[in-house]
Amino acid sequence: MEIERAVRGSGDARLRAKYDAAVHTIRRALALYPFEELAFSFNGGKDSTVLLHLLRAGYYLHKATSSGHVDITVHHAVQNCPMRTIYFEHPNTFPEIDSFTYETASTYGLPLETIRTDYKSGIEALLKEKPTKAIFLGTRNGDPNAVGQQQFSPSSPDWPPFMRVNPILDWSYRYTSIGSIHNTVPNELLRDGSGGYKPAYKLSDGGLVRAGRAKKAGKKNASVNGRNNNEPGQRSRL
Repeated sequence: MEIERAVRGSGDARLRAKYDAAVHTIRRALALYPFEELAFSFNGGKDSTVLLHLLRAGYYLHKATSSGHVDITVHHAVQNCPMRTIYFEHPNTFPEIDSFTYETASTYGLPLETIRTDYKSGIEALLKEKPTKAIFLGTRNGDPNAVGQQQFSPSSPDWPPFMRVNPILDWSYRYTSIGSIHNTVPNELLRDGSGGYKPAYKLSDGGLVRAGRAKKAGKKNASVNGRNNNEPGQRSRL
């Protein structure tokens, strides 16, 4: 399995430790809940894309361990994780993100369900349609809704009941963050001195990933923690 093989071959002990902890959380959830009662919230962003590949690795190891045979050098059908995947599509999302989301779902065999309502209403409908005990989320410490959460955290009291599973809660990055077409502008901290901008991963201060979330002139949106409550990526209090 290419992800497991690459991490095991890495000389970065910190990466291996973060990977092991995240995969442990994923495998624990797979052991606790029936597979058909799990879901993955995917929005095409950096966090959920990292989580996608961790889910693939965790699912592979879970299946391989269940069968009594783990061989990270072989390619196997369970490299993909066919978990119920939900995508909250919003008209203000950058079209490139929509395209990436659908292309990625196709590439990795995700049974994608597109929801076109606000997040809370969508989750309520999701749980009514099919029993869902837990949802994998790409929440990280530092996100507006992450306060008080652990790797396994029940949903907020005013939300439908389900377990939030946060495998990358303690991961960090220094990429600049993208919101919607109405609240995202180029991050001035990435100016390269020649009128252009450096790649997002060149941002040196991880605390300024949302410095490009300035409202564009003429756009007025009610916001929560600086983000529109109905904008892509907004998770409210979940």
